[in-house]
Amino acid sequence: MNILAEADGLQMTSREAAYLDAIKAFFSSDDTSTHRERARGFEAKMGELYLDNLDDPEAAVFYSLALLAAADPKDKSYARQFKSAGLLNWVMTGQPEHPGALHYLIHSYDFPGLAHLGLDAAMNYAGAAPDSAHAQHMPSHIFTRLGLWDRSLSSNHDSTRSAAEFTARANLPGHYDEGLHSMDYLMYAMMQTARDDEAEALLGRLASITRTDTENFKVAYTYAAAPARYALERRQWQEASQLDFIREDFGWDEFGWAQSIHFFARGIGAARAGDIDRARRELATIRRLQAGLPDTTLPYWREEVQVHIDAVSSWIEFAEGNVDDAVELARAAADREDAVDKHPVTPGEVLPARELLADLLAKAGRYPEAVAEYRSVLKGSPNRLNAMIGAARAAQETGDDNLADHYRSIIRDQVEAGKGRRDNLAQLLLD
Repeated sequence: MNILAEADGLQMTSREAAYLDAIKAFFSSDDTSTHRERARGFEAKMGELYLDNLDDPEAAVFYSLALLAAADPKDKSYARQFKSAGLLNWVMTGQPEHPGALHYLIHSYDFPGLAHLGLDAAMNYAGAAPDSAHAQHMPSHIFTRLGLWDRSLSSNHDSTRSAAEFTARANLPGHYDEGLHSMDYLMYAMMQTARDDEAEALLGRLASITRTDTENFKVAYTYAAAPARYALERRQWQEASQLDFIREDFGWDEFGWAQSIHFFARGIGAARAGDIDRARRELATIRRLQAGLPDTTLPYWREEVQVHIDAVSSWIEFAEGNVDDAVELARAAADREDAVDKHPVTPGEVLPARELLADLLAKAGRYPEAVAEYRSVLKGSPNRLNAMIGAARAAQETGDDNLADHYRSIIRDQVEAGKGRRDNLAQLLLD
């Protein structure tokens, strides 16, 4: 704020002044509860600046960023994202390798049903900014949305390597935080291709990072999510129920929503392993975390904590024989999660609530309903391994051998390079 105030006395062009006015609209306060209001103010000011400088590609790029920052995660029309993409595509007609345009175009299309529109940007961004760890990672947002796991693996291997090199080259006091962000995306892709040994080694690398630069929400998310994914995606329920924090000394108190991910994994694991008492204890912990969330918590994280509560509760109810109540809770969790688009920090929820609903329906012998829910998961998350496994098994139970064989064929190809050693894969793929 002091720098901006001092700038008021400088001689500047009207265009420069307009940029400062736009920045002031956002940085007018450090009250995080006014974030959305200030983001909308920044969007309005950047819109005015853009209209006054229609020949300026940088004005278009920054206006597109403002549109993305102000977008409502519950708006499924994606009006601001499409407007942003239109501006960025115009910039790229003259500057096809503009790194900002490529970056924000990927964010504009990082949604189910839109991701294919961002594939060209994803294919080109890493080459446009080869020394940036984040540029190496960003294409995997689109690759993940499209289920292109080999490309996502390559993208995030490059990014984690680049982040480690930058950490050393810049003499950072801790590991570059973008490297951890890439590690979680890498973990997700490894789990979808049954690269369990590689994922175990990745967890070891993550555990060896005892300090990051900086200790922010991306780091909190990765520390909570990556170990949870490793246990839950392998359906090792007992292992999940006994997870420890990968870093006890991290400032977890600032990130209650991230702690919820950890206790969600423990709760689901316990409930599905039959340890109902432990599941109830984990559920109580999540409720305490929810009660302590500050008012400034982003709506997505607040919704996810409630999803965790409903999902764990549903499996407790199911274990106690209350099938209808369990299904009702699981469906509420799935609908709540689907209503809000995911935060860019995550490649996907640690376990999609709708997949958990499908699992529950399959366990209850309601196979046609389970097939429908698994297919709904796969519509938004193509080639998600556990959803395909569930769909194949449920389809087989309904007598739809063609659909079961269709998913088995995709699964065989998807896990071949990883040569996964999961028992459920071996059972599924028996001819």
